[in-house]
Amino acid sequence: QVSPCAVPDCTPAWGSAMQLFVRGPGGSVPLTVDAGTTVGALKSQFALASGVEVDTLTYAGAVLADEASLGCLAIGDEATLWASQSLLGGGKKRKKKTYTKPKKIKHKKKKVKLSVLKFYKVDGADKVTRLRKDCPHEICGPGVFMAMHFNRYYCGKCHLTYLIKKGEK
Repeated sequence: QVSPCAVPDCTPAWGSAMQLFVRGPGGSVPLTVDAGTTVGALKSQFALASGVEVDTLTYAGAVLADEASLGCLAIGDEATLWASQSLLGGGKKRKKKTYTKPKKIKHKKKKVKLSVLKFYKVDGADKVTRLRKDCPHEICGPGVFMAMHFNRYYCGKCHLTYLIKKGEK
């Protein structure tokens, strides 16, 4: 921060009006003020003119203290001051997560061409026989076949399961 008075032993000349341009988030706003006006009063005047509250005013790369007068800071007529607001944030960036196990590969359904041929058999006399067992449950009915596993029949629709005993086919 700049000291309240940049020029030593300064007494600002009251009554000498000067025009300043304050460039802020809402654009550049021309303001007419006295040389004895403080930076805090200039901030409030800019807030009324532009409708934007500012936290700091900067001139020639230095932040101006609120209690300093414009005449003591050696700010001349038609000077441009920069108004800025404080920003939220400043937190740390999150660290990238490192995974210990590789991604699990999801199961893809295998498309089998002409898979209906596994369910029916046509004999020499053009008679069609079913090779798989139908589900007897009332939800399923005929047309829903049970899957044949090595030790059981299983219905995928109603989850009915019949265990196959050894020696029985």
